[in-house]
Amino acid sequence: MQHVASVLEAAAAAGRRTLIGRVIELKGFSTLPVDEMIVLDDEGRLHGDFLGRPGAERLGAAARGLFGGEPGLGTVGGEPGLGTVGGEPGLGTVGGEPGLGTVGISIHGPQVQELGLSCGGQANVLLQPTSAIPARFWVGLAERAPVALVTVIDGPAAGPHALAVDRDGQRWGALEAAAGPEVGDELAGTARALLREGRTASRRVETGVGVALVEAWVPTPRVVVVGGGDILAALEAQVALLGWEVRGADGREAVEAIDGLLDWAGATGALVVCSHDPHVDSPALAAGLGRTTPYIGAMGSRGTQSRRIERLKADGISDDQIERIHRPIGLNLGGRRASEVALAIVAEILACHCGRDARSLKDTSGPIHG
Repeated sequence: MQHVASVLEAAAAAGRRTLIGRVIELKGFSTLPVDEMIVLDDEGRLHGDFLGRPGAERLGAAARGLFGGEPGLGTVGGEPGLGTVGGEPGLGTVGGEPGLGTVGISIHGPQVQELGLSCGGQANVLLQPTSAIPARFWVGLAERAPVALVTVIDGPAAGPHALAVDRDGQRWGALEAAAGPEVGDELAGTARALLREGRTASRRVETGVGVALVEAWVPTPRVVVVGGGDILAALEAQVALLGWEVRGADGREAVEAIDGLLDWAGATGALVVCSHDPHVDSPALAAGLGRTTPYIGAMGSRGTQSRRIERLKADGISDDQIERIHRPIGLNLGGRRASEVALAIVAEILACHCGRDARSLKDTSGPIHG
């Protein structure tokens, strides 16, 4: 998603108009990923890949229609919304500007094998002009922060304008002007709840002004490890199992590298301090506390933790900031080997990322995943 944000930034600087596309419905395609975003510009370029050549051809034709207003690609009731082309999900334009559109892409027969798929099917892709999406949404993606996008895709308020919502419930965008503040409150609440699940997901919501598509974009954690040895190797192995990324630095060079590493981790990053060197661990922790890094943990005995806290307070770090540190690090699983300690650390990061308190499920009530 950071790549998408950088592509859009370059296109805007060059004065090009752009659309974003993402899958909103699948029929078949048992192994097709649907949590990606593509970009199409008014010069016919497609950034990203979806269903290879057939997908590129169909999406390219759709984008040309939206940008050029070709015959048959009109408005819907004079309002921005979803048109139809030949009875299929189609395209809309508004006053010569791109509207909102859906494009159906079917893959059957020889194309299934050509694309390396296990089976064919149909995918409906929503195309939306980036000019109608709040700038704060792209800032969130660039920072690897959880952010949601809300678009009314069917009904009286259907159109390209969207609402961006962050994990704290702040929102930006022109959607509420069409949907009204009460609907805006409802949809922002749904978006916030979806973001707090800690994964990229989407949900359709019936409202009084139409069907809204609520999409939560949540990057996977990137883990920064300060310190080396067997714990770093064990963390790399555990993180790889989850499809996350990890980078480590050891010794005094870790202090010099910490800002760059935290930039790389972004707003869904995790900082794990394994070093016991006071010239390394305190500066690393202070750097993490000076940012919005959501998970900060430090290894060491309770005595080691107390001495670190004294050093941090001497450096002007407040009690509230210090309380953000998970110390001693990890869940209390009882393991002592490096691989077991790494499991406890990664499990605590995952719980923090998903907004959970990591209690046993038998001690909780209600839906397991909600």
